[in-house]
Amino acid sequence: MRPSLGIFLQLCATLAFAIMSTLVRGVADEVSSGLVVFARSMIGLVPLLIWLGARGELRGAFATTHFGGHVVRGLVGVSSMWAGFAALAYIPLAEAIAFTYVTPLVTVVLAALILSERVPAYRWLAVGIGFVGIITMLTPIFSMHGMKAEGAAVGVGLALFGAIGAGFAVTQVRRLTQTETTGSIVFYFSIVAAAASLVTVPQWSLPSWHAALVLVGVGISGGVGQILLTAANRYAPASVVAPFNYATLLWAVAFGAMFFREWPHWLVFCGAALVVAAGAGVAWREGRVAHRSRTLP
Repeated sequence: MRPSLGIFLQLCATLAFAIMSTLVRGVADEVSSGLVVFARSMIGLVPLLIWLGARGELRGAFATTHFGGHVVRGLVGVSSMWAGFAALAYIPLAEAIAFTYVTPLVTVVLAALILSERVPAYRWLAVGIGFVGIITMLTPIFSMHGMKAEGAAVGVGLALFGAIGAGFAVTQVRRLTQTETTGSIVFYFSIVAAAASLVTVPQWSLPSWHAALVLVGVGISGGVGQILLTAANRYAPASVVAPFNYATLLWAVAFGAMFFREWPHWLVFCGAALVVAAGAGVAWREGRVAHRSRTLP
């Protein structure tokens, strides 16, 4: 284990994902979400396959004993991805990123309901704090009036749907890890997501050269981010690197102000802080529990 390297790779992963979201935000009014999902999935396979080949794990990415599980995970994941990308056309970049932090809290609830896991009291406390944070982030939307409020409400609804769907996808991934390799999980998700996005072909229009290049950037940055995220968890425990995932919000605020002149409402920052505190608190507590179990005779 090399925790410092793991943290560095995690921060690089958050930067890659923030770049991906920024690029999507830039073409959200010109390109359909289905086409964005297709580009993210298919083009994102290029760096992934190169990485797996360099590690000698390419053959293992094709091997699977639970193809149906991959399909389920892929369909849930692509629905979540589509909603998350669509939300970027309605709400500022930083706000869209902030709502994705709901996913770890949703995962806690689903672990109890679907996986029948015993959920300690501190996790339920985190869910409660996170819920207060969500309500706080929604407050500026409720205080708006007119078309702006309606558009923002649509964006928030899509962002929350995407975050909740991601929670279901994470739960399915936890099932798949019992029999499948990391490479096969990522590979089949990309294939299923790309195939599922083809259903939206009638909504596609030929993008401009500028938009096409942006879509290539979306795929590459998303694929590289996935690789960096995987590598980070190889060098450090999840409880160590997970809190640094929230750095995505800092990148998003900077990119939103720099490229779109967006600055989130101060209540969004307050609500996001509560959600981040809840998620980071769970990660810290999990790390303490894991350390204690390792040191006990």
